[in-house]
Amino acid sequence: MSEFKSVCVVGCGLIGGSFALALRRAGFTGRITACGGARSPRLAVERGFVDAVEESFERGEVCEADLIYLASPIGGIIDFLRTRPKQIRPGAIVTDAGSSKAEICRVARESLPKGVTFIGGHPMAGGENTGVQYARADLFDRATYALMIGQGTDEVHFDRFNSLVETIGARALLARPEDHDAAVALISHLPQLVASALASLLGPGRDAEVADRDLARALAATGWRDMTRLAGSAWSVWRDICLTNQPNISNALGSLVAELQSLKDALDARDFNRARDLFAEANGSVAEQRALHYSGFEKL
Repeated sequence: MSEFKSVCVVGCGLIGGSFALALRRAGFTGRITACGGARSPRLAVERGFVDAVEESFERGEVCEADLIYLASPIGGIIDFLRTRPKQIRPGAIVTDAGSSKAEICRVARESLPKGVTFIGGHPMAGGENTGVQYARADLFDRATYALMIGQGTDEVHFDRFNSLVETIGARALLARPEDHDAAVALISHLPQLVASALASLLGPGRDAEVADRDLARALAATGWRDMTRLAGSAWSVWRDICLTNQPNISNALGSLVAELQSLKDALDARDFNRARDLFAEANGSVAEQRALHYSGFEKL
């Protein structure tokens, strides 16, 4: 932690603001600045999340931060990497929190100069609310934090940031960008699209071929709310995810569609053994995932 003297958060929303708060809670005494957007950085200053608005990039000056944390939507991360490399001081570490990694890592390799280290990252934490006002210091506690390997990153610099990730309460998991993107399409991107699709079935523009929508909305309780919590997420964030991870998301959707069609065919044929087997498999999968979550992860 003491190896970093100054941190700049680019894109100070839920993730970026929480990263700043987590640093402070962990004892970081250096300077933290924020930029990206007109309102969020100033709000972060007003609430004491960061020390000041970072103005060097807009002025065309070199940013003196030795750690730059990119927490914008993916399109903003890519734009920063392409347009701001000359404003990053030599020796700095640049990392990101984007939900897909292959495209970001490719642009970083092509754009950043020698002497600047890039470490692709993805904290598996967040929520449907994305503003800095929702930031909290414990967001990363016991959260898996994916760090990208196989990018030719200097081992010393990688270890420095890896240590910081663990200091703020997260558990580092090492993965290659392509493997990461295929995995998160299944466990993160697919659930978002499923939640959105499920919520849309009760939308005002839907007809009543399945059920009376007004009655269904009146009856909706905790099960429906749990399943559709993610449906409140902003398209402005998910647009870039869909654009940069489309093949993997499409594959995951295809697998789910096939699974649902198989289940529908079985139910149409009154083959309830298929539903029983699905429940048994799902119960086992959930139990295994819970055991994995609470036992901790080994670094791969």
